[in-house]
Order: sequence, then C-alpha cells, then structure tokens
Amino acid sequence: MFDTILRSCTVIDGTGSPAFEADIAIAGDKIAAVETLPEYVCAEHVVDCAGMAAAPGFIDIHTHADIALLAEPQHLPKVMQGVTTEVFTNCGLGFAPVTASGLALQKSALQGLFGDSSKVRWDWLTTADLLAAYEKSGAACNVVYLAPHGAMRASAMGMENRPALADERSRMVRMMQQACEEGAWGLSTGLWYSPMRSADRLEIDALCKAAGFFAIHQRDYGEKLFEATRETLDIARAAGVPVQISHLQLNGPGNADRASELIELLEEALAEGIDVSCDVYPYTAGSTLMQALLPERYLEGGPDALMEKLADSGICREIADSLEDGRDWSVYVLSGARSAGFLPQEGMPFSAAARMKGMGIGEWICRALEAEELRACFVHHAQHENNVRTMLQWNRTMIGSDGLHIAGKRHPRLCGTFPRVLGRYVRETGTLELEEAVHKMTGASAARLGLAGRGTLKQGAFADIVVFSAQNVCDEATFEQPDLFPKGIHHVWCNGVQVKKDGMPLYALPGRILRP
Repeated sequence: MFDTILRSCTVIDGTGSPAFEADIAIAGDKIAAVETLPEYVCAEHVVDCAGMAAAPGFIDIHTHADIALLAEPQHLPKVMQGVTTEVFTNCGLGFAPVTASGLALQKSALQGLFGDSSKVRWDWLTTADLLAAYEKSGAACNVVYLAPHGAMRASAMGMENRPALADERSRMVRMMQQACEEGAWGLSTGLWYSPMRSADRLEIDALCKAAGFFAIHQRDYGEKLFEATRETLDIARAAGVPVQISHLQLNGPGNADRASELIELLEEALAEGIDVSCDVYPYTAGSTLMQALLPERYLEGGPDALMEKLADSGICREIADSLEDGRDWSVYVLSGARSAGFLPQEGMPFSAAARMKGMGIGEWICRALEAEELRACFVHHAQHENNVRTMLQWNRTMIGSDGLHIAGKRHPRLCGTFPRVLGRYVRETGTLELEEAVHKMTGASAARLGLAGRGTLKQGAFADIVVFSAQNVCDEATFEQPDLFPKGIHHVWCNGVQVKKDGMPLYALPGRILRP
C-alpha cells in the first residue's frame, strides 16, 4: 500500500495544535495516512521514529538561494536543517525578470552576496527562463519565487538614483505582471539598498499593486525604524495588498526593549485592515554587503562607476570622510573577504581592523571595497536579545534565515536558523512552545503564501517531512565556524523522496518549482 511508513512518531502537524502520537505513511509524493497503523501494514521502507518528532518540512520564507541552488543543487546548508521549501528572491536583490544590460549590472553589483557562480550559465532573462533553469539543474528543495525590484529597476533605468519617469515605471510594472504570469508569487523590494531607495511612492505603489503581495526590506531598522515601518504600512494601505516585513529587527541602543511598542504599531495596522506579517531570524546580528554602507550619492552609476570613484584619491577621501560619522564601528565585523590584504582580517571588527592597518575607519572601508572588488560583506551585531524573543512570540511572525551563501566567516544563520529556534528558543529558554515554533516554520508560512498542500502533516498533503529529536536538536554553526551542520535533525523527505537519512545527506533532487 505504501512506499514508506514512519512508525511511532510524535506528530507536530504544523497547525499549532498539540502534538500527538501516530504513524505517517507516504505513497508517491503525498502523505497517505497520519494515524496509528496496524503492525501488519507494511511498506518498502519502514523508519522507526520512536522518541522523535515529525513535522512538516521547514519553509524558509526569507532566503537568498537564487544562485546557490543553481551552483550546488544539493543545497546542503538547508537540507541538513530540515528545510524543504526556499522562498526567494528577497530584499529586492535578484536576477529576473531582467534585460541583458540589467543582468550584467545586477551580477556585478551583487556578486558578494550570492557566493561562487562559476558553475552558473547566467543565460536567462525572464522569470520563466530562470525557473526553467532550476528545473533543468534539479533542486533538493522546493522553490517559491518573488520577483526582485532591483532587477526590474536596473533593467528600466540602470543604476540611477532618482525617481522613475512614467515610461520607466510602466516598463517595470509590465515586467512585474509578466513575472507573476510566469510563476512569481509577488514582489520583493529593499528600500535600504541603492538604487531602490530612490524609488518614489508612485513606483512602489504601482509595483505592489501589480504584484498582489510584497516582501520588503525596510528603509531603516535602526534610529528611524518606526518611521520606516509606518512607511511600509502606508505602502500596503495604498496598494491594498498583503505585506511581509523582512527580518524585522530593532537595531541600536535606542531601540532596546521596544519590540512590544513595535508590535503595538503592527497590531493597530491589523485592526485597520492592513494585512501585515513579518519574518525574523533567531540571532542578534545581521549581515549584508559592505558597499551598502556608503552614502547613496557615491553609488550612482553602479559598480563600475563606484570602483572608479574608489580609485580616485579625491573622491575616495570624500567617501572616507562621510563614513567618519561617530557610529560604533566595533559592532561591524568583516565577512566574505577574499583578497590577500584583507582575508587575514576576516572576522575582525572594523575598528580593530582599521587600527591594524593604521587607517581611519572611512579609509579602511574604501580600501577594503576596492581590494575586494565590492564583494566584501559585514556582520552587524546591533540587536537586543529581549527584542528577538519578543518578536519571535508575536503571532504574525514566521521564521526566515536570510542566509548568505558566501565563503569564509559568514553569518551562521545559513546553516543554523531552524535548529536554533528549536534548541535555544524552545527547549532552552522556553520562549516558544514546540508546536508554536513548528507552526511559525511551516503552516504559517504556507498559509501566508498560499502554498496548497504544504506546511502541514495531514492525509493528502505533499510529503515534505522532517524528523528530529526535540531533546537534543541544536545549531552547531557559530560566527567562528559558520559551516557546521546542526545536530538532532535525523531524516528529511521532500515530495516523498528522502534527502537526509540518519543525519546524512542523500544528494537527491526532488524539489519542484511551486507556481501560484
């Protein structure tokens, strides 16, 4: 009758309901039964899950897997922690739909964020082309695609830091509409990143209306967090579409213990009828491209123009002076370095690295960007543990890793996010109940995106399943050793095909492109 039976599971079904004991039967790509099956019922494969929890495969609602899935379809950083569905593009940073010139600009500007792309052909333009590339190469997990604002803007108007003209805006809207027709689930935008930060409300509102759903990296998560959040809510109100606030966090000393105040703002918007939710990662540090720290005026014209400015001693001095702004550079840590001059400083705070080089902070940043050809990233330790716990508890919060597939001392969230929630924030601190945490990783995200048949363990659902030990699951990845895989994640199935067995990857590629 069945291909696989998981015997004696503690079933956490993804709905938030209390766990219960049952067997799970798989037939083809679907769950055929979630009940106590008689012992005489057999299957080709029987897995003893006594003492272990079975949950829906985790849905990572905020990722940057665009290039990594093409370069390494086995996708071990996520498979090993139980992720069976990746949602990308996010923060507006991506590569389709796009023109040939826009693709060249995006590839050059974002090369530091997306890891090694030497195995990738870069031969797509449309969303359909890119999704077909994933289908051709295969993937260990399912793909949910959001169309990136940055790629459409670069295609319509290059890297100019100004509001779009009417014809440019119309072109972006047409690209957005075509992307949705070809399989995109909505829009991602990042108003902190140049040149998206120059978009006016006409542009943003039009794209959000065309998309029907948008995820947003807000304009600010620090001193102007509340102002930026109100802007996000205004956009959602005007467009009349749901919004997912990406990696919602409260940075800087002025935001200590203000998470409840932020949630109150979001609850007021919900009461008004604005459909808002958010995702978070379970760390007090973030990470992104170092070039994003530069004032917008120096990013005009794109990566080639910036490299020319860095090579000009006069302009470089101006940039350096603009960065001597009194902020605490000790909480910024170099990541993703490759050059001989700066690789030894990877993992060091900017302040210490600059002193070692005998430079001011501004000059050191300029020299690092130049030597790294804009690929350098940083880790930013600016959040507060109490805020992280409070945001995790909000009933509209989901879990997203925001992991970057870069080499070196990258942020450990790429390999550790989901087991860290289960280990640290369920078992160790009691911040979340186990069923609640699993819901935020599975059913809540599936419902938010409208992923039919995903995110719950029930008869007829797709057999995306993770089996783990609630007693010892934990993240092993650290800022010093970010590549370590977690403990306690024993088995993973995607669409009924096992991709991890007894803690070891099987390198299967059963993932699918999920289309609206």
